[in-house]
Amino acid sequence: MAQGTDLYSILYSYARRNGSPRIGVEDFIGFLRKYALRVCEDRPEWAKWAEDTGPRVWRDLNQLQEDGKVLVMGEEDGQQLFLCFYYAEQIKAAYKNPDNDADMPFPDEVFLDITIPGEQIKPLDVSTDLDAFLKEPQKTILPIIKLVFPDNRGEALALAPMIPVKILEVSLIKVRNYLLKHGNREFVQHKLAPQLAGKEEYLRELMDKIIIHPSDCIKDMGEGREVAFYFWAYFCSLVRHDLNSKNELLAEEQGTLQAVYLIEVCSGFFKAQAVRAREIELAFRNFELALEKPPYYFSRAAIAKFKDNKGVLLLGRYTQDGLDAYIKKRITEPPSAAELPELLYFRTDDAVWLVKKSRLMALCARLFVETRPVVIKAISRRWKKLLLNFGREPAMEEDREFENLILHYVEKYAPVLAALLKDHRLYLVHEEIRGGDKGFPEASRLFNRNELLPLRVLLLVKRKELLSDVRLLLPFWYTVPIISNIIAFFQNLGKKKRKRARDEDGESERSQIDGLKKELRDSAREAESRLVPAGYSLDTYLYELSQRWGKLLNKQSKDNLVEDVNSLVRDGLRHLLRFQKEVNRDTIDRMTGTIMDNSTGLHKINEQNYLFLYVKLYLVKLLTGKAVF
Repeated sequence: MAQGTDLYSILYSYARRNGSPRIGVEDFIGFLRKYALRVCEDRPEWAKWAEDTGPRVWRDLNQLQEDGKVLVMGEEDGQQLFLCFYYAEQIKAAYKNPDNDADMPFPDEVFLDITIPGEQIKPLDVSTDLDAFLKEPQKTILPIIKLVFPDNRGEALALAPMIPVKILEVSLIKVRNYLLKHGNREFVQHKLAPQLAGKEEYLRELMDKIIIHPSDCIKDMGEGREVAFYFWAYFCSLVRHDLNSKNELLAEEQGTLQAVYLIEVCSGFFKAQAVRAREIELAFRNFELALEKPPYYFSRAAIAKFKDNKGVLLLGRYTQDGLDAYIKKRITEPPSAAELPELLYFRTDDAVWLVKKSRLMALCARLFVETRPVVIKAISRRWKKLLLNFGREPAMEEDREFENLILHYVEKYAPVLAALLKDHRLYLVHEEIRGGDKGFPEASRLFNRNELLPLRVLLLVKRKELLSDVRLLLPFWYTVPIISNIIAFFQNLGKKKRKRARDEDGESERSQIDGLKKELRDSAREAESRLVPAGYSLDTYLYELSQRWGKLLNKQSKDNLVEDVNSLVRDGLRHLLRFQKEVNRDTIDRMTGTIMDNSTGLHKINEQNYLFLYVKLYLVKLLTGKAVF
């Protein structure tokens, strides 16, 4: 009976005794109860099956069904069990001691005296299908693999987990058996010597390894070494030609020929796999080199376009999943607990950027050089405009305000630099490099006493010098206090007059709106109740319409576009109100159409239907006094 007392071991042993994976449940329960009663005195571990045998069996069967080991089927003569892995267990046992069967072919159904149901078997042609199977191996034990050898050289049963390692071990044992008989070793060594000229020592060593430790050859084969691949290619070709030349083969010769077919396919697969691995390794080496080149920081889109020195995309050498896994490992696994990972990432509003730790300081230096003229130009333009209007601001006088102004323009024009300067890892990398063997020059330091140096220092921007340079660009009279004060006086006087005029115009327009006829206001209110859907207010519906025609990703740009449209509507309404004489239900529609026709800027906006409805409702909002002109 079974060595173990668990239900599955007992079921398998019972099935082997009966020669079938099908077991009648009631017959089995009766047998188990009798057997347990008979042996429990000498073997106490069987006592648990002597009492409540039926309920205990069914309880354990439920778990075996969940594990997929047993199927319970209803039959006319009672319920039956089917052991799913019955044949698989026999195949596994057949490979347990390959030395005992070294002079026999690989096990097949005839050898094992079994007939496997068609749904439990998957045939693979060794010459055409096995390589594809090795590339995408089967993850489950079932179905059982049937290896079909070319040239009608038989079949072999194997389990998916046995391929390729176990079948290679068995194949090498059969090859060893072949070499040890009939002087085959000397024959093979003599024939292969010219093919491996200059590698005679390796040839002898490998032949010894096959004889003494055949399983060790799998490691050389798996590494895809060039000389090992050529040896097995020549060896398999030689043995195939020698054995196929015979009219009839002995059992051991049939087994050797089957082993040679398997070794040839597996060796080629390992060689291709090794070549592929070296290509991927080289591609990632080129990836690392690309990260060290300017601009030193890269988005996901830029990384996908990395090329080798021949102009070939690296993404074709490694897969996207492989690249993601490699980057994840490099950004999460530091060389030691005291160091940061070799790759770092940081975010801006529009992207995630990758930078190599060793190039972070070079990146900062590059960004400082690129950002300095941009910031100087922006501040110069700002101050020139202020000074031309005889204005001033605190940033011209105070370093703190000047620093805030620089930061504003850095965030606006150099978001990558702004993100780096805010990242606490910059300080850690700075100190890690400074404390290293090479360090870096004192002038290149970014921090002083754990604090980031001021931006005006890092960008080499001096407030007084910049202000002086801006003043040099002004007309000469701006540098003469008396003349500039007189001009400023008259300009301010003109500004006051223009302001007064604008105020008077505004009062006139407001009085005109306030004096609108009652029917125009009523018409606007009637249009509002008709156009705004239930559940919406006028403002919420206007906002939804603006989202439909204002399809810009940047929020600030979208807000600016909406405000430009609103301004065009307000200006158009002011003009129309001067000539409005008659009011009816179509007045607001006509106003909307006129504004749309006269404003060429509105023609460039897509979704004209939504825009027309938006303009009409915004007119309603203005006419009902819910918005200010």
